[in-house]
Amino acid sequence: MSETRTQKALAITSKGGPFTLIRHAIPTPGPGDVLVKMQGVGLNPAEWKFQVGLFDDTEFINSYPAFLGTEGAGIVVEVGSDVSTINKGDRVLFQGWITAERTTFQEYALVEAELVARIPETLTTLQAAAIPMGLTTAALGLGHTFPASVTGRGGAGLKPIWEDGAKGYYSGRAILIFGGASMVGQFTIQIAKYLGFSPIIVTSSLKHTDGLVSMGATHVIDRYTTVVPAVEKLKRELNVQIEVVYDAVHVPVTQAEVDLMAPNGTLVGVFPAPDELQFRDGRRATSPIGSFLLYKDLGKEMFARIQDFLQKGIIKPVSVEKLDRGLAGIAEGLGRLQRNEVSGKKLVVDPTETPDF
Repeated sequence: MSETRTQKALAITSKGGPFTLIRHAIPTPGPGDVLVKMQGVGLNPAEWKFQVGLFDDTEFINSYPAFLGTEGAGIVVEVGSDVSTINKGDRVLFQGWITAERTTFQEYALVEAELVARIPETLTTLQAAAIPMGLTTAALGLGHTFPASVTGRGGAGLKPIWEDGAKGYYSGRAILIFGGASMVGQFTIQIAKYLGFSPIIVTSSLKHTDGLVSMGATHVIDRYTTVVPAVEKLKRELNVQIEVVYDAVHVPVTQAEVDLMAPNGTLVGVFPAPDELQFRDGRRATSPIGSFLLYKDLGKEMFARIQDFLQKGIIKPVSVEKLDRGLAGIAEGLGRLQRNEVSGKKLVVDPTETPDF
């Protein structure tokens, strides 16, 4: 009998407990899967919220140790049967899922081959690791089917970026993005630019203005000012109606901000809209679940295009800050996210730098 191969992983060993380094088995790819050696992992606010119990996590976590980590990049080291599109040695980026075999807070992870994208030579693996969740949440928030109700889970129902003919489709139409410097905000700006939206109005700390303009923002409003009058003034000056509002940071949006939208406009939020808001004149609200693993058919279409989008500069990488000590540095990084000490950049780690224990 061969000896079980083990790897280092970061896990929560009890409900509400701290992140702890443990060892567990390296999985073997089955049909349609590839095994990726993790060389870059992105940190997300949702991960500290799961750990401290702010989410009702029973849908995702029902046993311990629990494994988190939802975005990563690395090199394919094993290929399962029935895989013809990805080869051993390919550098890839992907979304993780909350199971022991498929999360990214570990040294090796399984991924469905149809839900990975090759990384262009122009990007580092750490830059690639900062892409999946922000891009997915932005893309689904704009391009997924709108829910049947006035408020609900889904997207704005726009033409998705991954479809033929999407470029310039919404030319001359206005969009407002709250939290333009957030990871979701930066990718929303880039998708909106590709779709042809103009003006692209964003709120942000003004120190990020140059970077946001380089991604496609046309107007940056200081997040610390009174936003509604500033937007109303822009609407009059530009003679536009705002058809889409994307709240990329959970402001949360107020009634006055909902009323900035044109009739039949759509509010997209990373969190569902507050119950007390009124959506008059055909206005609606929706909130995406930022995972193509839940919408695999869409995911296959999107991941088939990501490499091309990156190579052509349609999608640009965000700024990253690499933390030391690999997986052992994640808890400190999530603490910084919890304390709102990170702005305009993505915290990433390289699991190959995890110390022995």
